[in-house]
Amino acid sequence: MLHGFLFQPVNPANNSRTTKTLENQLNRNFKDFQGKRIRNIKITTLDPFGYSEKDSTKIPTRAIDKFGNALHGKTKQFTIKGLLVVKENQPLDSLLILESERLLRRRNFIRRALIRPQKVPGSPDEVDLHVYVLDSWSLAVGGDLSTNNGELELKELNFLGFGHQVTAAYKKGFQEENGIGYTMGYRAQNIYNSYINAEVSRDVEINQAYKNVFQVDRSFYSPFTRWAGKIGFTQRYDWEDLYMSNTDTMIYEPLKRFEVDVWGGYAIPIAHKEDEKSLPTNLILGARFAKRSFLQKPDETIDSVSFFANQNFFLGSVGLRHVNYVRDRYIFRNGDIEDIAVGSSYFINSGYQQNATSGNYYTGLSVTLSNYFSDFGYIAANAEYGSYYSDGDPRQSLFRLQTTYFTPVFSIGKWYFRQFAKLNSVVGINRKDIILDRIDLNGKNGITGFDSRQVFGTRKFVFSFRTQSYVPFDWIGFRMSPFLDIDLGCIGSEPHPFFKNEAYTKFGIGFLISNDYFVFENIKLSFFYIPKMPGNAGNQLQFQGSGYNQFSLEQYNYQPPHIIEYQ
Repeated sequence: MLHGFLFQPVNPANNSRTTKTLENQLNRNFKDFQGKRIRNIKITTLDPFGYSEKDSTKIPTRAIDKFGNALHGKTKQFTIKGLLVVKENQPLDSLLILESERLLRRRNFIRRALIRPQKVPGSPDEVDLHVYVLDSWSLAVGGDLSTNNGELELKELNFLGFGHQVTAAYKKGFQEENGIGYTMGYRAQNIYNSYINAEVSRDVEINQAYKNVFQVDRSFYSPFTRWAGKIGFTQRYDWEDLYMSNTDTMIYEPLKRFEVDVWGGYAIPIAHKEDEKSLPTNLILGARFAKRSFLQKPDETIDSVSFFANQNFFLGSVGLRHVNYVRDRYIFRNGDIEDIAVGSSYFINSGYQQNATSGNYYTGLSVTLSNYFSDFGYIAANAEYGSYYSDGDPRQSLFRLQTTYFTPVFSIGKWYFRQFAKLNSVVGINRKDIILDRIDLNGKNGITGFDSRQVFGTRKFVFSFRTQSYVPFDWIGFRMSPFLDIDLGCIGSEPHPFFKNEAYTKFGIGFLISNDYFVFENIKLSFFYIPKMPGNAGNQLQFQGSGYNQFSLEQYNYQPPHIIEYQ
């Protein structure tokens, strides 16, 4: 009885399913309805536990499912309708239906979405659509935990069923920094069904550094979106680590700044879909103004190269983007359909940086390619080059190459597995002679868990590898999927040969904790070993809990005209 109360069987997906197979399993056929006028759109939202968007006869039977549903507030029907790109009184286009399903699945408070066409009795030229949405439990609990500090975060991702987000977090230091921090924020999404969002937040760290944000934004959320933009204001106060070469010491200087960011973009379809499975190719034009004012900064004796000068940026961009989506299972979720973006983008960013004493022109290039092969797996590559120009000479240039790969899913018994690999290579050229214009191997842009202020340079190479399992069982939706991590990083400075620098490694083993019903990010609990970390005595055997996913996929999210970050 207890087993039936807490457990339910899992039916793993077959990794060879194609889109056609998925459609057959969903028991729908758009061919008979293509081009017919959509008379009505009906919406059914389902509580997260015990229901199925594919089977209306399935209802919760376990007591714990009924209890969880009683505490859950379902997504409002008008919230769902406002997210659809398919509309009433328009001819049915199966591509718009699939795109609407994808946009619904993008919302982390929605677990699954299914749109079925239905015949209209006595009206052969019309069709009704029935939208079934299976909610996720929208109250998320997350955070990070290490030997130095911890953070507990509560996030309601579907406030009152409107799709709005409320965030609150508590932070605590355990060792040298034993202060207390917090986060409070509210984000109103898809205001009046316009896909316009508004956000206000305050984030205070345990060292009392803070960040205040107010912004209104709209993204290129779909290849059918014609315009996007943002108006944002940010206030920051923090401390920068500065290396004083004359005394061979690190000092900590307070830094206070105010930032304004305004941009707009317009997409022009230049190649319409070739068939019902192909989305349009867009020419995207963008313009941006950004202002950064320092209200408190180091004096000239410390910042002799004016790294912290007030700056105005006038930027523009032009580019081509073509993206389609394929569907698969067992990537970051355990059995649910996931959308994988494949395609290409080519962008040129250019503009002018103005400060109090001088100005520099800037040009950046970005190319992204990705594809998903049923027998080979997924591969994506992003190459970027950017440089300032003063009197025709390039300065503070950088080149970045990032690649991500994962294999097709394979099985051993009832367990499923994938191999993930990621490469991040950054080369800086003619960078400023200040430690803040250097890169390191610390944190998310290097080796997760690596923390050394003595290892920095102008170029780096980081390779990450993971074997990820997907367990065939769950406990009230919770799964603990074992993984194995290996990371390798090299860092150095020009003009020394790149691979003659010392290599740093990390070996990790742990569990990826996920839940089929809740919206929280997967939590990675791991023990890892770093044989050498300069500035830290002895070998580093550590425990870490984090929601960060280092193997995220290319989503072709539009980046407004920008300076490529050196990190």
